[in-house]
Order: sequence, then structure tokens, then C-alpha cells
Amino acid sequence: MTAIMPDGFVTPQLDVRNWRSDLTDPLARDRIEKSLAEILTLPVLEHLPPPLQLGAGPDAVSSWIDARAVESEVLLVRLRDDGRLVGLIILAVDAGRGDAPALHIGYLLGEAVWGRGLASEMVSGLVEAASDGPKLRLIGGVDRSNPASARVLRKAGFVIYPELSQAEVYMYVLETG
Repeated sequence: MTAIMPDGFVTPQLDVRNWRSDLTDPLARDRIEKSLAEILTLPVLEHLPPPLQLGAGPDAVSSWIDARAVESEVLLVRLRDDGRLVGLIILAVDAGRGDAPALHIGYLLGEAVWGRGLASEMVSGLVEAASDGPKLRLIGGVDRSNPASARVLRKAGFVIYPELSQAEVYMYVLETG
């Protein structure tokens, strides 16, 4: 990925890896597209910002993948027991604030695995992986109507950052290193 984050990490239930090499392999990309077509449902996308919403048409998922690949680094979240793709972590570098680089994090999980603690596990795993590197500020935004996501961030050690928060979005920050 970059010098500030590793390309992946493993947790007890998850194998999380950058999708870069998968996107260059037509068969692997096709599998990602098919999995994301099932994962990116209206309830999953409901609390995500407008740029992360899925467009319409037969190529909507492919276009969504292309847009993410241009603007950010994306980690595929797979179950370790069967390798099934169940979610994504989206990372965007913002080098313009403070004494440490900032990394905006976003994440999503398919409805089929909701309620199993996987969101907390993947965010905590990301924090642990980031802690092994240089000093870094992780920033996560949460729609105020999504208290479950706010709990995930707080459980991983994030604290609300009022100065960055807006009317509809709470911003959470965690400093590593």
C-alpha cells in the first residue's frame, strides 16, 4: 500500500489483504465483482457518503470498483475459514494535517455477516496493524443515524473529534505510534 500501512493483516476470523493484485487478474476481479454485487445492498450502503453509493446499470459494480481504486487503497475482508469475501476497508491518505499523516478509514460488511462482531474485529485489526508502523492519525466518519458503527470505532479506541464533526456526521480519531 504505502509506507504508512501494511498491505494486510490477519485476525482470528478474518484475512484482510489489499485488492491491488486481484484487480489486475481478470478472473479474480470477476470474482470480486460478483461478490460485491451481493454485498453492496441498500442496507449496507445506507449510511455511506454519496461518493460511495452504487450507480445504476449493468456495469455499476465495475464502475464502483474503478472509482475506489483511483481514490483510495482498498482491503478485501475475507473469512479465514472459507475465503469468502464479506466486506471491505477503504483507506484514503490525507497528508495535510498535523504532525502525523492522516488516514481516513471506511468499512463495510455484507448483511449476511452482520451481528457476528466482525466489524469490531476488522477495525481493531486495522488499528493493531497501523500501530506497528510510524505515527499515524486514523480518522473515521460515522453518519449520526448509525450508532452501531460509532460503537465499533469507540471499541477500537477512537474518540469523537468535535472540531471535525458536522451536522450529520460524527468524526472519530485515533492516534497510533
